[in-house]
Amino acid sequence: MISSVVDIVLFVALLFTSFRVTKMHRELVRLRAHHGEFTQVLGKTNETVGDMVVMVREFSADGRQMVHALGDKIDEARRTIAEIDARNASPA
Repeated sequence: MISSVVDIVLFVALLFTSFRVTKMHRELVRLRAHHGEFTQVLGKTNETVGDMVVMVREFSADGRQMVHALGDKIDEARRTIAEIDARNASPA
């Protein structure tokens, strides 16, 4: 009688353990699938960050060129203003 009760308890424990192992196996399969997707997304993210670094470097170089061009135009405008002021200041 006692062995029957122990057998039933052990059988229930075995069923519970089997259920949990099956559930964990399914979750591991799902995690492996997500791991593949995560790896792909991480690879794409890495490529995108690399592209952004290149764009920032190009933008920085273009920005420097633009600053130099604007500086040249400002200097030219100042010279033109000085010439106009000189013409207006000289007696005609």
